[in-house]
Amino acid sequence: MATIEKRESSLGKTVYRVKVRLRGSSPETATFSRLTDAKRWASQTESAIREGRYFNASEAKKHTLAEAIDKYTNECLYNLKDPSHRLHHLKWWKNRLGHTALSNLSRALIVESRNILKAKSLSKATVNRYLASLSPVLTESVKEWGWMQSNPCLDVKRYKESDGRTRFLSDDERAALLDACNQFRDYPEIKIIVLIAITTGMRRGEIRGLRWRDVDFKRRRFTIVNTKNGDTRSVPLVDPAYTELMSWAKVRPLDDNAPVFAGHSERTKDHPLDFDKLWQDVRKLSGIEDFRFHDLRHTAASYLAMNGAGLREIGDILGHKTMAMAQRYSHLTDDHKHKTVERMTEAVFGGNK
Repeated sequence: MATIEKRESSLGKTVYRVKVRLRGSSPETATFSRLTDAKRWASQTESAIREGRYFNASEAKKHTLAEAIDKYTNECLYNLKDPSHRLHHLKWWKNRLGHTALSNLSRALIVESRNILKAKSLSKATVNRYLASLSPVLTESVKEWGWMQSNPCLDVKRYKESDGRTRFLSDDERAALLDACNQFRDYPEIKIIVLIAITTGMRRGEIRGLRWRDVDFKRRRFTIVNTKNGDTRSVPLVDPAYTELMSWAKVRPLDDNAPVFAGHSERTKDHPLDFDKLWQDVRKLSGIEDFRFHDLRHTAASYLAMNGAGLREIGDILGHKTMAMAQRYSHLTDDHKHKTVERMTEAVFGGNK
């Protein structure tokens, strides 16, 4: 129930202090100069608490974005398969707006920051990823911690992204990349990682998140659980990745839950290897320009397309949710389509020549 107490302020003015107490909820208080305002707030607050709609705005004033980012990083981020890029993005947000109280974190501030990112000549897709890294932090602040009433990032317009590129390795580039991998003797797993990416098209996070329980050498396949699309899919494990992984498995831990590719230090040995920096070093040594790790996924799809795989097969292997994603490789299947039609016409009309 609500109680209203008439008081005199330090300036000698009459004020009305309201306290709302309901069983199961912390007391809420506020002070007003007019009795009508006090009664209105008391009525609205009591109704909101009963209906589960009440948000204590003081919580948003107590916490900054930096606090929210730190809490999210410690409690949520490392449970993700591939947190490295989000860590980089959140570090930028923390430097940019970390001092801002959550009560003052508005759509306008986030839009201003988005525009600053775009002015840095980052791609539209990359800017969208920065926003995508911030939004879950604010969602947790709303739904789990009660630090915010709503997530302003949801109201920020994302840039329309291009259909994406299909950069893939030429034969010479592939040879140069694998040769560079061989030179990193302290990290022999980087060659296996690259071969898995080329032969399966698995995403970086899927490879990084592999556990030994996900590898079936007898049936020669990986089982990918909780993919980006939320599905579980089976991925063929073929040579040369199969042979290299079999050799790597000779020194595997007994625990099936252990990462296939684990960190090298005492602190990280039980966690998946963060191979972003290692990949960059290998790519630079290979001399290959304008090539990202994700382009190994495009390489796998392109090789499949050029060697007779249909778009539906490519989509199934790579785990595309819709055919639209596989459609970008359609131009690479043209020669295969032509040969297919030639075989059909030869079979139908060949005897009539």
